[in-house]
Amino acid sequence: DDVPPDEEEKEDKKKKKHAAEPKPGLPPKKGDKKDDKKAPQHAQCVCVFKGHSSNISQLRVSGSCKLAATVADDRRLIVWDLKSLPPSQVMNMTLDLDHGVGCAFSPDDKFVAVVMGRSREVRIYKTKAAKDGVQMQFKTHHVHDILSLDWSFDGKFIVTFCDDTKDTVRIFKPTGELIGQINPGSLEVYSCAVSPDSRFISVASMQCDARIWEVGAGKDGFKLLGKAMELTGRSGG
Repeated sequence: DDVPPDEEEKEDKKKKKHAAEPKPGLPPKKGDKKDDKKAPQHAQCVCVFKGHSSNISQLRVSGSCKLAATVADDRRLIVWDLKSLPPSQVMNMTLDLDHGVGCAFSPDDKFVAVVMGRSREVRIYKTKAAKDGVQMQFKTHHVHDILSLDWSFDGKFIVTFCDDTKDTVRIFKPTGELIGQINPGSLEVYSCAVSPDSRFISVASMQCDARIWEVGAGKDGFKLLGKAMELTGRSGG
């Protein structure tokens, strides 16, 4: 039997409507109205940093709180301007033949240091002049994967640390000269930090304590002075 034109038009509209609706359990297709809506954010979320195409290894805010830097598996180093939100990109550059696993700013915000994942070297760049390339580059000689690095607040030394139980922390001048190294004797190190006065380096480990070493000027110049104290009392790493 022939279907009246009106009924046929209604059937076509129903089919198109059902075809446009996503099946249960599947995400909406690109271009759908549901996909165009912004994802809900936490009420306290101020802004979102967007620019990387892969997992971000670290985000570091400068001491002045005017800049931030991110490194990721996509081999990019991005420096962000935090003076206005959402942040704008001051520098977006590709790291040659490697990816960064950690980054840190110099106290004056003029330089940013990046520790590389494969070569395990430190590269220092100007924060606002990617075209100038690497300003300083030196090997850390860590055998195991480096977890991150820190730049002291007085700018005199850079600290790198890895998951090696025998050679965990290494301290360098920004020129690459080795000042000293720390072996906390722990099964596994979780983090390392420099105190705001740049006098102490703390190492948190799996052995339920935090060990602190002193760095400063000795008779033979600036160097690692030795172990200062231990913070104990925790029952878990």
